[in-house]
Amino acid sequence: MPPTHRAVLFLAVCSACAGVSVRPEAVRADSLPVVALSADTERELGRHVDAAIEAVMRRHYAAAERQARQALDIDPRRARARAVLGMVLFQRSTLADPPDLFLAHAGEADLILAEQLAPADPFVGWMHAVMLAEAGHMTAAAATAEAALGRTEAAPANERAALLGVAGTYRYELGEERAALPHLQAYVALRPDDATARFRLGYCLLRLAGLPSGPKPNSLVVAQGQAEAAAAAFRRGAELVPGDEDVALAVGAALLRAAELAEQRRDTAARDDRRQQALQQFRAVADRFPGSAEALFRVGVVAEAGGEQQTAREAYTQALARDPEHLGSLLNLAAIAEHEAGAEDAVRELLRRAIAADGRRGALSVAERSRILARLEPPAGGATPP
Repeated sequence: MPPTHRAVLFLAVCSACAGVSVRPEAVRADSLPVVALSADTERELGRHVDAAIEAVMRRHYAAAERQARQALDIDPRRARARAVLGMVLFQRSTLADPPDLFLAHAGEADLILAEQLAPADPFVGWMHAVMLAEAGHMTAAAATAEAALGRTEAAPANERAALLGVAGTYRYELGEERAALPHLQAYVALRPDDATARFRLGYCLLRLAGLPSGPKPNSLVVAQGQAEAAAAAFRRGAELVPGDEDVALAVGAALLRAAELAEQRRDTAARDDRRQQALQQFRAVADRFPGSAEALFRVGVVAEAGGEQQTAREAYTQALARDPEHLGSLLNLAAIAEHEAGAEDAVRELLRRAIAADGRRGALSVAERSRILARLEPPAGGATPP
């Protein structure tokens, strides 16, 4: 090992022995030695860096650390190797309970050094953001990913894809759909077959469609477009994971929201078209998942919205045949029966079943449960219901 590298290593070891934690914000890349490399040494260095990256991506941290340290022995300024080492040190810090702060700070320091050495490298920015997310600092992780996106605009699109993915994911997980949306849109344009990203994109669009902002009718037009784009995103996700019922149901939910917005715009043709598409989607899901009560329940909801009470009643009844404790079907069927002559006993029975189902599943709010129990109370002087 060259003398300069030994000196750097000696200082690091002395700090560790003394128990002095590294201050990540104080590190400076210009303190690292500049090394002239031959072509052969550069090729050897590249092999170590590539091996370190492959190992850390597979979460083989011992191999990643070995390869990263071998790369840094050759050139302490190699940013990607330093980023890998930073991630490895952070992962090692989590093996202790509580986590080893010295290792955690050393890992963050290496990642900050890597960013100083190669601020325009998407991999380095991605690794720093992932480390912060895994440490539980989601807001900092999202901000770090976005800052890296700003610095790496000149990098090839395929190299920025992972960075776009985490920026969108972290904003999504923070519940910041508006901020997540452009990142997810850019990411799925580069990675169109990522089913999870498709679902997150659809969810963000549907959430925004549920909260139109700005003057009408333009805000409703925009929101309807978002709902329809959400349906398209969910539909592609359902094609990628045909066994996922929730994604398939989300297609219909987005179409139903589009129908609601069209109705607010007094566009009855668009309302009827989207509502019919939602109905067809829910029926298709009910056929594809024969054990699902939820899809049939949603058929009933769409039918009720269209004034088709008999169709709705049949759908709720079929849903209860699949799941006798499906709460939404019990309550909606009871609500339909409320308006039918001579159905009082049927209503009470449905409501009693709903209370019993809630006792086992805990789906009702306190206020909802209280209203149902009040409805079941006998009239003054009447007999107690069985």
